[in-house]
Amino acid sequence: MIQERRSVRTFKKTPIEAALIDQLMISAMQAPSARNQQPWSFIVVKNPEVLAQLSQVSSGARHLNGAPLGIITLMKDTEHAPHMCPQDMAASTQNILLEAHQQGLGAVWIGIFPLEERINNVKKIIDIKTGTTPFSIIAVGYPAQPYEKPNLRFDRSRIQVIE
Repeated sequence: MIQERRSVRTFKKTPIEAALIDQLMISAMQAPSARNQQPWSFIVVKNPEVLAQLSQVSSGARHLNGAPLGIITLMKDTEHAPHMCPQDMAASTQNILLEAHQQGLGAVWIGIFPLEERINNVKKIIDIKTGTTPFSIIAVGYPAQPYEKPNLRFDRSRIQVIE
């Protein structure tokens, strides 16, 4: 599954079923987390007008315009291991991408954190609770066209073995 997953940027207009959205959220929250701090919360956006606004937060966000679903991942402030929160959030975002692929959906990761301009652009559109920071947005939908498996990126020269 990992070798077959790829970023999908164009989607059919078909809505995503509630059970699939739940499965994406279950998988997101199953991510590893430093000290089990689980610094995540999520906003699921189905509203096409809001998705169109979010598509303007950066050039990479344009794929939200026309997507049936967007998931905003929010990083909560924590005192347990704050320096590890970005890693926890990246694992959670990756879990959503993998689950989407497993369910026959396509998805693409739109980076927000740590770029202040992007963070502020999201906050202008969505009322974000104090103590949370937008980390990423994931555009999700049924792929508009079939896609080929990506090329295998394995490169043995990038591996150092210490025995």
